[in-house]
Parts: sequence; C-alpha cells; structure tokens
Amino acid sequence: MFNIIVVDDHLLFREGIKLLIEKEGFGKVIAEAQNGLELLEVLQHEHPDLIIMDIDMPYMNGLEATRKAIQQFPDLKILLLTMMSEYVNIAEIKQSGAIGHILKSSGKREFEKAIRSVIQQTETSFC
Repeated sequence: MFNIIVVDDHLLFREGIKLLIEKEGFGKVIAEAQNGLELLEVLQHEHPDLIIMDIDMPYMNGLEATRKAIQQFPDLKILLLTMMSEYVNIAEIKQSGAIGHILKSSGKREFEKAIRSVIQQTETSFC
C-alpha cells in the first residue's frame, strides 16, 4: 500500500480524494495540505511514496511547490492535478519535476492508472 499526501486548497476535494484512495485501496493518505507552503512543512516529518497535488493554489502553487520539494527530496514522486483541460503546459509540468499530471475531470479508473503509473516510474518518466 502506498503512503500518499494530498495537497489541494479545497477541503471537500481533499476529503473526496482521500475517501476514493482509501476506499478503492489505492493507498493510505498519511497527510494533507492546503497549499505548497504547508506541503513543505509536512515533508519535514512525513515521507510519502506519492504526492497528489493541485497546480492552482494560493500562497504557493503546485508547480513551485513541486520544484522546491524535489530540491529537498529528489526521490519524491508527484502527480499534479489540474482543471485546465484546454491548456496544460506539459513542458512546465515536466520542468517542475513532477512525474505526471491528470485532469480533475478524470474518472476513477484513469485516476488509479495515473497513481500506479507514477509510483512505478522514475523521475525521468512522464505519464
């Protein structure tokens, strides 16, 4: 079972992702954060197999938080979430250090596939 941190500025969304992850047996949510700054604090005492993080958040967005987290912990695996279905800057996501991204409008099976794919890949891979 994978240890996961969920980062999103919307509590209801975090709770929904946590419920889905644990109900479907994708992993165990060991911590949550509502922005990138909180994530960096959480990483001082939690060591996840995967971080699932929204791109668009106040204080520190997911791209900046990914860059900073990867600088401190190069082996982190990060899956970014986005609502931007029409325009996703894949180059910017790759440059951040994230292994992959998924649209928030994706279904449960796509979400599970993305989680498993990111967990199994190295930092040079991208889904």
